Amino acid sequence: MNASQRVELGKLFFEEGLPGFSHLQFFQLVQEEESPFFLIQSTEEKDVGFWVINPFSFFPHYQFSLTDASKEALHLNGDSPVAVFSIVTIRGNHQATVNLKAPIVVNLSNRMGRQIILPEDTYSIRQPLFGQQAADQE
Repeated sequence: MNASQRVELGKLFFEEGLPGFSHLQFFQLVQEEESPFFLIQSTEEKDVGFWVINPFSFFPHYQFSLTDASKEALHLNGDSPVAVFSIVTIRGNHQATVNLKAPIVVNLSNRMGRQIILPEDTYSIRQPLFGQQAADQE
């Protein structure tokens, strides 16, 4: 067995695509085995993919509410299991930031996903992923 294997977790459907990629609707969710990182990879254009994390694993106090319009778009009801991901961007100097302002919410019942831009200014689109980076920026 390889030290790092990819585990396919299933297909995702983004009715409106993702910002900047509205023409792409079908993605595959993949996880690097035993890693906190996931890959949301387009099945229509193999060169398009996004590294994501479960933001609650890194930011335990992270929270937000979905609008009724977002719930409706994802066909969520009170019992729908949901997954939340945040896009990771690798920057220079071995730094990584996370977009906490626009989480990707997935209804696990129907595999529909949507990137939600939160209206409040509580979270950054470039939140340092690791604590040391935050200390370095102060």
